[in-house]
Amino acid sequence: MAYTNHSRPHRPWLPFAKVGIVLVVIVIVAFGLLEVAQRYFGLQKLTIEQVSISGCRGDRQSRIMGIVEPLTLGKPLFWFDAGTLRAKVEKERWVKGVIIRRDPPDRLSLVIDERKPLLWLVKPTGVYLMSDDGVVLDRINEMNSTPIPVVYDPASQTDENLVRLIRAASELRDKQAGFFGRLTELRWEERGPVAFIEGLYAPLYLSRTDVQKNIPNFQGLFLDQLAKSPNLSKLRYVDLRWDDEIAVGEPQETAPPAQKTLP
Repeated sequence: MAYTNHSRPHRPWLPFAKVGIVLVVIVIVAFGLLEVAQRYFGLQKLTIEQVSISGCRGDRQSRIMGIVEPLTLGKPLFWFDAGTLRAKVEKERWVKGVIIRRDPPDRLSLVIDERKPLLWLVKPTGVYLMSDDGVVLDRINEMNSTPIPVVYDPASQTDENLVRLIRAASELRDKQAGFFGRLTELRWEERGPVAFIEGLYAPLYLSRTDVQKNIPNFQGLFLDQLAKSPNLSKLRYVDLRWDDEIAVGEPQETAPPAQKTLP
């Protein structure tokens, strides 16, 4: 006598389907409860109605607001496309980074980290600001013409030399702020970084390996002696590359008289 097999077919997907159905039901119930609470009990909707931006001002702040508002206003506070928003804001060359904060029930806050100008870069097309991470920013205008060193020597604008100058300028700005504030020009030569400062026409030869070497000694020497010297404008150079010593290129002696032609 034959027996019929009444066992159920194996369905490995069935437990996952049940979990999925339960999750869908939970979501529907949650949205229903939320809708009831908002309609009858005065619970505020978590949608973006206010946007605040800090870390920048003026035209830059207006520019960021114009990017942010169409992407966020009226959108759910915790469900809007933050990735797209971040990408569009950071596409602005002067934006180094952005922090996005959600402040329930209806406020979105953005904190902008601006790139800080480190150098002026003189190109055939104009004068531009350059940040300490090597990004060329805006053209120089009346609003952003802060007094920072300029790089207009073409040989100093190759990729390799410009990176070296950025590193040197960053270290001077961070560790010798007073000296950096007096810089008018920076160059990179075979001997290393060369600086020019206000009140001194002679170039300052800085150390290739320790750009701030002897700078405190030079500042004392300049105030005590060089600034009072009648030959200040005729100095040929000031070399700070030596250990605890400063070499000053004194004015050259007058050229010897030309020899007379013998009869």
